[in-house]
Amino acid sequence: MKLYPDELENTDGTSVQLTTGESETVSSTDSWSSIYDIISSLEKYKTEEVLFYAVEILGQEMGSKNVAIYNVANREYARLYSSTSLEARRLGNSIKYIELGELYNDLKAGRIYVNETNEPNRPALAHAIYAENDIRVILMFWDVSSEKHGVSPVKRLTVIETLLQNTLLHASRYMSNFRRKNYMEGTNVLKEDTFRVLLKAFLEAKEKGLTDCALVEFQMGYRDYKSISIQVACKIRLTDYMGVLSGGKFYILLANTDIESAKIVQERFKSLGFRTELKDVQYKEL
Repeated sequence: MKLYPDELENTDGTSVQLTTGESETVSSTDSWSSIYDIISSLEKYKTEEVLFYAVEILGQEMGSKNVAIYNVANREYARLYSSTSLEARRLGNSIKYIELGELYNDLKAGRIYVNETNEPNRPALAHAIYAENDIRVILMFWDVSSEKHGVSPVKRLTVIETLLQNTLLHASRYMSNFRRKNYMEGTNVLKEDTFRVLLKAFLEAKEKGLTDCALVEFQMGYRDYKSISIQVACKIRLTDYMGVLSGGKFYILLANTDIESAKIVQERFKSLGFRTELKDVQYKEL
Protein backbone atom coordinates (compact mmCIF):
# COMPACT_ATOMS: atom_id res chain seq x y z
CA MET A 1 0.00 0.00 0.00
CA LYS A 2 1.40 3.40 -0.98
CA LEU A 3 0.77 6.32 1.37
CA TYR A 4 -0.63 9.66 0.15
CA PRO A 5 -0.43 12.41 2.80
CA ASP A 6 -3.14 15.07 2.54
CA GLU A 7 -2.79 18.74 3.37
CA LEU A 8 -2.11 19.87 6.92
CA GLU A 9 -5.29 21.22 8.48
CA ASN A 10 -4.83 23.51 11.44
CA THR A 11 -7.38 26.30 11.09
CA ASP A 12 -9.18 25.61 14.35
CA GLY A 13 -6.02 25.66 16.45
CA THR A 14 -7.00 22.47 18.31
CA SER A 15 -5.68 19.60 16.22
CA VAL A 16 -3.74 18.65 13.12
CA GLN A 17 -5.61 16.26 10.85
CA LEU A 18 -3.60 14.18 8.38
CA THR A 19 -4.57 11.15 6.34
CA THR A 20 -2.67 8.36 4.62
CA GLY A 21 -5.71 6.28 3.76
CA GLU A 22 -7.25 6.62 7.23
CA SER A 23 -7.92 9.46 9.66
CA GLU A 24 -5.72 10.18 12.61
CA THR A 25 -5.76 13.22 14.86
CA VAL A 26 -2.57 14.41 16.46
CA SER A 27 -2.95 16.13 19.80
CA SER A 28 -2.55 19.88 19.62
CA THR A 29 -0.24 19.93 22.65
CA ASP A 30 2.31 17.68 20.96
CA SER A 31 1.96 19.20 17.48
CA TRP A 32 2.02 22.88 18.34
CA SER A 33 4.86 22.63 20.85
CA SER A 34 6.84 20.73 18.23
CA ILE A 35 6.05 23.38 15.61
CA TYR A 36 7.46 26.04 17.91
CA ASP A 37 10.58 23.98 18.58
CA ILE A 38 11.27 23.36 14.89
CA ILE A 39 10.86 26.96 13.80
CA SER A 40 12.78 28.33 16.77
CA SER A 41 15.67 25.95 16.13
CA LEU A 42 16.27 27.25 12.61
CA GLU A 43 15.70 30.93 13.34
CA LYS A 44 19.09 31.26 15.02
CA TYR A 45 21.02 30.25 11.90
CA LYS A 46 22.13 32.43 9.01
CA THR A 47 20.68 31.59 5.60
CA GLU A 48 23.92 29.98 4.41
CA GLU A 49 23.80 27.69 7.47
CA VAL A 50 20.18 26.55 7.29
CA LEU A 51 20.63 23.53 5.00
CA PHE A 52 23.42 22.24 7.23
CA TYR A 53 21.55 22.39 10.51
CA ALA A 54 18.14 21.52 9.12
CA VAL A 55 19.43 18.00 8.66
CA GLU A 56 20.07 17.76 12.42
CA ILE A 57 16.62 19.08 13.27
CA LEU A 58 14.96 16.71 10.82
CA GLY A 59 16.78 13.82 12.43
CA GLN A 60 15.70 14.84 15.91
CA GLU A 61 12.07 15.29 14.91
CA MET A 62 11.89 12.02 12.94
CA GLY A 63 13.89 9.94 15.40
CA SER A 64 16.48 9.27 12.70
CA LYS A 65 20.26 9.10 13.02
CA ASN A 66 20.80 8.97 9.25
CA VAL A 67 19.40 11.93 7.34
CA ALA A 68 20.54 13.57 4.10
CA ILE A 69 19.53 16.71 2.24
CA TYR A 70 20.12 16.87 -1.51
CA ASN A 71 19.96 20.13 -3.43
CA VAL A 72 18.71 19.64 -6.98
CA ALA A 73 21.15 20.92 -9.60
CA ASN A 74 18.92 20.40 -12.65
CA ARG A 75 16.06 18.22 -13.83
CA GLU A 76 18.17 15.06 -13.58
CA TYR A 77 20.85 15.40 -10.90
CA ALA A 78 20.87 16.29 -7.21
CA ARG A 79 23.94 17.08 -5.13
CA LEU A 80 24.38 16.12 -1.48
CA TYR A 81 24.38 19.24 0.67
CA SER A 82 24.40 17.91 4.21
CA SER A 83 24.02 14.66 6.12
CA THR A 84 24.23 13.30 9.63
CA SER A 85 26.24 10.13 8.96
CA LEU A 86 28.13 8.01 6.44
CA GLU A 87 25.07 5.78 6.23
CA ALA A 88 23.00 8.75 5.08
CA ARG A 89 25.49 9.31 2.22
CA ARG A 90 25.06 5.81 0.87
CA LEU A 91 23.79 7.00 -2.52
CA GLY A 92 26.85 9.21 -2.96
CA ASN A 93 27.54 12.91 -3.35
CA SER A 94 25.77 13.16 -6.68
CA ILE A 95 22.69 11.20 -7.73
CA LYS A 96 20.78 10.98 -10.98
CA TYR A 97 17.49 11.02 -9.16
CA ILE A 98 15.34 10.44 -12.25
CA GLU A 99 16.85 6.93 -12.36
CA LEU A 100 15.80 5.98 -8.82
CA GLY A 101 12.76 4.07 -10.01
CA GLU A 102 9.83 3.95 -7.62
CA LEU A 103 11.48 6.51 -5.34
CA TYR A 104 11.56 9.06 -8.16
CA ASN A 105 8.03 8.19 -9.27
CA ASP A 106 6.71 8.95 -5.80
CA LEU A 107 8.65 12.19 -5.45
CA LYS A 108 7.51 13.32 -8.89
CA ALA A 109 3.90 12.63 -7.92
CA GLY A 110 4.27 14.62 -4.69
CA ARG A 111 4.12 11.54 -2.48
CA ILE A 112 6.34 10.46 0.37
CA TYR A 113 8.40 7.47 -0.73
CA VAL A 114 8.19 4.55 1.68
CA ASN A 115 10.70 1.70 1.39
CA GLU A 116 8.17 -1.01 2.08
CA THR A 117 10.40 -3.88 0.89
CA ASN A 118 13.45 -2.72 2.90
CA GLU A 119 15.67 -2.39 -0.15
CA PRO A 120 19.21 -1.82 1.22
CA ASN A 121 20.10 0.88 -1.32
CA ARG A 122 17.03 3.00 -0.75
CA PRO A 123 16.17 5.21 2.27
CA ALA A 124 13.36 4.29 4.62
CA LEU A 125 11.54 7.50 3.68
CA ALA A 126 12.14 10.24 1.13
CA HIS A 127 10.27 13.41 0.29
CA ALA A 128 10.72 16.25 -2.20
CA ILE A 129 10.19 19.96 -1.70
CA TYR A 130 8.93 21.74 -4.80
CA ALA A 131 9.20 25.23 -6.22
CA GLU A 132 6.42 25.68 -8.72
CA ASN A 133 6.52 22.41 -10.66
CA ASP A 134 10.17 21.53 -10.08
CA ILE A 135 11.81 19.48 -7.35
CA ARG A 136 14.32 21.69 -5.53
CA VAL A 137 15.25 19.78 -2.36
CA ILE A 138 15.15 16.05 -1.56
CA LEU A 139 15.01 14.81 2.04
CA MET A 140 16.14 11.23 2.77
CA PHE A 141 15.78 9.29 6.00
CA TRP A 142 17.58 5.95 6.19
CA ASP A 143 16.01 5.02 9.52
CA VAL A 144 12.97 6.35 11.36
CA SER A 145 11.29 5.83 14.70
CA SER A 146 7.67 4.70 14.62
CA GLU A 147 7.33 5.77 18.24
CA LYS A 148 8.50 9.39 17.87
CA HIS A 149 5.85 11.69 19.37
CA GLY A 150 3.33 8.84 19.08
CA VAL A 151 2.79 9.68 15.40
CA SER A 152 3.49 7.47 12.39
CA PRO A 153 6.67 8.47 10.50
CA VAL A 154 4.82 9.38 7.30
CA LYS A 155 2.40 11.66 9.11
CA ARG A 156 5.21 13.15 11.15
CA LEU A 157 7.18 13.93 8.00
CA THR A 158 4.11 15.48 6.39
CA VAL A 159 3.78 17.92 9.30
CA ILE A 160 7.50 18.73 9.38
CA GLU A 161 7.74 19.31 5.63
CA THR A 162 4.74 21.62 5.76
CA LEU A 163 6.42 23.62 8.50
CA LEU A 164 9.88 23.83 6.96
CA GLN A 165 9.29 23.90 3.23
CA ASN A 166 9.42 27.70 2.86
CA THR A 167 12.54 27.96 5.02
CA LEU A 168 14.33 25.20 3.12
CA LEU A 169 13.30 26.58 -0.26
CA HIS A 170 14.50 30.03 0.68
CA ALA A 171 17.87 28.62 1.77
CA SER A 172 18.15 26.54 -1.41
CA ARG A 173 17.43 29.51 -3.66
CA TYR A 174 19.79 31.70 -1.65
CA MET A 175 22.66 29.26 -2.14
CA SER A 176 21.85 28.83 -5.84
CA ASN A 177 22.14 32.59 -6.33
CA PHE A 178 25.02 33.06 -3.88
CA ARG A 179 27.76 33.34 -6.49
CA ARG A 180 25.92 35.60 -8.89
CA LYS A 181 25.13 38.13 -6.17
CA ASN A 182 28.59 38.13 -4.61
CA TYR A 183 31.06 37.94 -7.48
CA MET A 184 33.79 40.48 -7.87
CA GLU A 185 32.98 42.50 -10.97
CA GLY A 186 33.93 40.82 -14.22
CA THR A 187 34.76 37.47 -12.58
CA ASN A 188 33.16 34.38 -11.10
CA VAL A 189 35.27 34.77 -7.94
CA LEU A 190 33.61 35.56 -4.61
CA LYS A 191 34.49 38.72 -2.72
CA GLU A 192 36.77 38.20 0.26
CA ASP A 193 34.24 39.04 2.98
CA THR A 194 31.57 36.87 1.37
CA PHE A 195 33.94 33.97 0.75
CA ARG A 196 35.08 34.11 4.36
CA VAL A 197 31.49 33.89 5.65
CA LEU A 198 30.73 30.95 3.37
CA LEU A 199 33.95 29.15 4.25
CA LYS A 200 33.28 29.55 7.96
CA ALA A 201 29.81 28.04 7.55
CA PHE A 202 31.19 25.02 5.69
CA LEU A 203 34.07 24.44 8.10
CA GLU A 204 31.87 24.67 11.17
CA ALA A 205 29.40 22.22 9.64
CA LYS A 206 32.31 19.93 8.74
CA GLU A 207 33.56 19.96 12.33
CA LYS A 208 30.09 18.88 13.45
CA GLY A 209 30.02 16.03 10.93
CA LEU A 210 27.27 17.53 8.75
CA THR A 211 29.32 17.88 5.56
CA ASP A 212 32.78 17.42 4.13
CA CYS A 213 34.86 20.00 2.31
CA ALA A 214 38.42 20.91 1.37
CA LEU A 215 40.12 24.26 0.87
CA VAL A 216 42.70 24.53 -1.92
CA GLU A 217 45.19 27.43 -1.99
CA PHE A 218 46.86 28.37 -5.28
CA GLN A 219 50.42 29.56 -5.66
CA MET A 220 49.63 32.48 -7.93
CA GLY A 221 53.07 33.51 -9.20
CA TYR A 222 52.65 36.17 -11.85
CA ARG A 223 48.97 35.31 -12.40
CA ASP A 224 46.06 37.18 -10.84
CA TYR A 225 42.88 35.62 -9.48
CA LYS A 226 40.87 36.57 -12.55
CA SER A 227 43.09 34.73 -15.01
CA ILE A 228 43.38 31.69 -12.71
CA SER A 229 39.63 31.45 -12.29
CA ILE A 230 39.09 31.39 -16.05
CA GLN A 231 41.58 28.54 -16.47
CA VAL A 232 40.40 26.32 -13.61
CA ALA A 233 36.64 26.80 -13.97
CA CYS A 234 36.39 23.77 -16.25
CA LYS A 235 38.04 21.54 -13.61
CA ILE A 236 35.56 22.14 -10.77
CA ARG A 237 31.87 21.50 -10.19
CA LEU A 238 29.02 23.94 -10.04
CA THR A 239 28.83 23.30 -6.29
CA ASP A 240 32.43 24.43 -5.67
CA TYR A 241 33.33 28.03 -4.84
CA MET A 242 36.21 30.22 -5.95
CA GLY A 243 37.20 33.14 -3.76
CA VAL A 244 40.00 35.25 -2.35
CA LEU A 245 41.40 35.64 1.16
CA SER A 246 44.29 37.46 2.82
CA GLY A 247 44.26 40.42 0.47
CA GLY A 248 43.95 38.62 -2.84
CA LYS A 249 45.23 35.05 -2.48
CA PHE A 250 43.17 32.69 -4.63
CA TYR A 251 41.34 29.70 -3.12
CA ILE A 252 38.77 27.10 -4.12
CA LEU A 253 36.35 25.56 -1.63
CA LEU A 254 35.53 22.02 -2.74
CA ALA A 255 32.12 21.19 -1.26
CA ASN A 256 31.30 17.66 -0.11
CA THR A 257 34.83 16.54 -0.89
CA ASP A 258 37.11 14.50 1.36
CA ILE A 259 40.89 14.74 1.36
CA GLU A 260 41.47 11.87 -1.06
CA SER A 261 39.01 13.29 -3.58
CA ALA A 262 40.57 16.74 -3.14
CA LYS A 263 43.96 15.31 -4.09
CA ILE A 264 42.47 14.08 -7.36
CA VAL A 265 41.19 17.60 -8.05
CA GLN A 266 44.66 18.95 -7.28
CA GLU A 267 46.05 16.75 -10.04
CA ARG A 268 43.65 18.40 -12.48
CA PHE A 269 44.99 21.79 -11.45
CA LYS A 270 48.54 20.51 -11.79
CA SER A 271 47.80 19.45 -15.38
CA LEU A 272 47.02 23.12 -16.08
CA GLY A 273 50.36 24.19 -14.61
CA PHE A 274 49.18 25.27 -11.15
CA ARG A 275 50.80 24.38 -7.85
CA THR A 276 48.30 24.08 -5.00
CA GLU A 277 48.16 23.20 -1.32
CA LEU A 278 45.38 21.78 0.82
CA LYS A 279 44.86 24.12 3.78
CA ASP A 280 43.85 22.87 7.19
CA VAL A 281 41.85 25.85 8.43
CA GLN A 282 39.58 25.91 11.47
CA TYR A 283 36.40 27.95 11.30
CA LYS A 284 37.35 29.73 14.53
CA GLU A 285 40.42 31.15 12.76
CA LEU A 286 38.33 33.03 10.19
